[in-house]
Amino acid sequence: MSLGVGMIDANVVPDMIADPSAFEDDAAFRLKAAQAAIRRECGWHVMPNAALSGVINSRGGTVIRLPARHVTSIESLTDRDGNKLAYAYDPETGLVESLSGGFPVGVAAIHYSIHAGYDDAPDVQQVLISAAKRAGMSPIGLVTSQSTNGSSASFDVVSLMQEEKDKLKPYRLGGLP
Repeated sequence: MSLGVGMIDANVVPDMIADPSAFEDDAAFRLKAAQAAIRRECGWHVMPNAALSGVINSRGGTVIRLPARHVTSIESLTDRDGNKLAYAYDPETGLVESLSGGFPVGVAAIHYSIHAGYDDAPDVQQVLISAAKRAGMSPIGLVTSQSTNGSSASFDVVSLMQEEKDKLKPYRLGGLP
């Protein structure tokens, strides 16, 4: 069976790096990889302060969590039909309390437009620099898992050390109260 021009075989997943010959594992790449590791660990972008918008799935109740901390402004918080919701919020935690009895229930039930993130967080930047430098010291990355009989190994370009994860704890999204 031949595929038409421009068609992709649905059973073949494209490579993450389309042209490996053009790829360079340089300082810029390691910084981006360390930044991604920090954002995965924290559950949100952390830095810089930026405009964010999206939807929140809700089970109802009187408290929801925005997908960010250090919320500097909420431009809009509406139900899926665009009706404004009455709320009070804690800017540091991203928790929002309904002032009208409860939040709507459902997938994508709440729409938000906010500004959140830190413009200055030297402890986060230090973790970023340390993790990126460490990644540059090993040509193949850090071994994250290993198997002897199956003869396989997994490598991670950037892994955060426990001490670094501890420094990031104040920036992690938490559960609802």
